[in-house]
Amino acid sequence: MDSLLQHVSRDVPSIWAGDPTPPPYTTPSLTANLICRVLFSILANLVCLVPLRLLYRNGELAAALFILNIEVQNLRTVVNSLLWRNDDLQSWWPGYGLCDIDPYVHNLSIGLYSTCLLAIMRNLALQVGNLRANPLTRRERRRRNLVQALIVFPQPLLQVAWTYPLTQQRYYIGTLIGCSWLNAPTWPFIVFVILPPALISLATAGYAILIYIRFRQVTKTTQSALSGNRLAQSRSQRARRRLYLMVISILTPFLPIVLALAVLNIILVHPLQPFDFHAIHNHGPGDIPWNAVVYLPSTSISWAYMNICYIPIVTAVPIFVFFGMTKDAMNCYRVVLLSVGLGKSFPRLHEEYNPGSRAMASSSNGGSSNFTTSSRYVPALFIPPVDSNINKRHTCANKINSQVPQRQHPLHPAIRNLNPSPAPHGHHSPHPQQRRPCPAP
Repeated sequence: MDSLLQHVSRDVPSIWAGDPTPPPYTTPSLTANLICRVLFSILANLVCLVPLRLLYRNGELAAALFILNIEVQNLRTVVNSLLWRNDDLQSWWPGYGLCDIDPYVHNLSIGLYSTCLLAIMRNLALQVGNLRANPLTRRERRRRNLVQALIVFPQPLLQVAWTYPLTQQRYYIGTLIGCSWLNAPTWPFIVFVILPPALISLATAGYAILIYIRFRQVTKTTQSALSGNRLAQSRSQRARRRLYLMVISILTPFLPIVLALAVLNIILVHPLQPFDFHAIHNHGPGDIPWNAVVYLPSTSISWAYMNICYIPIVTAVPIFVFFGMTKDAMNCYRVVLLSVGLGKSFPRLHEEYNPGSRAMASSSNGGSSNFTTSSRYVPALFIPPVDSNINKRHTCANKINSQVPQRQHPLHPAIRNLNPSPAPHGHHSPHPQQRRPCPAP
């Protein structure tokens, strides 16, 4: 590496770079990559905003933190790509301050990506295996969040703690990738940085399989009870589709990619060197000083390392599918579109989105099919218990319609009101679609 780098005359600390790239400093492929990564990162962050808001309001710590982590990673991609967008090394900003902090943010994000998924899948496996008709108490919710925090934070924080001891060079700066961390090829890098995400991904895949097995068992036990209720059937089918897609997304792209990256990193760091903090941070004569900043043009960056930023971008797709296509999320989008004046061009935006309204109408013997609800609905990836106070909380949809009927848990074996008992003589039972005033928050 030393023979390929030369000292660039700048203020202290020194800057080292490869041979100057002749003009033009960009290529069509480099420009296309810049446009795609910036555009898709911004788009991914926008589609994740509504799921993030809903999950935060519902108290789902691991899921909200997972989406927030994806947003931070995509923001890093936008900033780094725009700051160092071509191979004109002489015009580059050395990245003082920003690139000193970036390795810690990067390693924290890598750790949170895997641990948050593990906490999400574990929580869902517990919910599917222990369906209950009453909501969690405040103490139970506090205990659940504490357990999730103990799963999510220790490994990423340990990874952050090892960042400085393992830093071989102050930092690298590359075209489009921006700030980059160079690790020392020692055993702590394998033990504390490479292996934990791979092992955690295996545990996550195990929970994904367990979820689907338990859900099939629940479906078999509730099939006869749901056969007489079209609304409950439609909700169960939507939950089954989401769970199936979630399991496939964990087992197909996530697990192989994490394991492949772990194997590739282990191969790249060989041969391993003994861990010596003094040797890592004090380079010998003739070597690049540890405090120097190293510039890398696009020709010196591998294709895989250049495009690894697309993993958080692609992750926004299942986030939108699992969390951003629920009834509450769709109604939030509808409210936003109405607020910008699109209701005149698209009159159907004034109608509240309710995928179960048709099934509800069928179950009520020909009731009005355009009846809609605006109840607070936790995304179907999470299977919540019935909350007796669920209608006292407001979502985006409550801004349009304040008529909220009571809901039942769509998957609980003891679903109530499937076959309501006849009303006493002289009394009429309320219509299943009778509107009730929304209680004050």
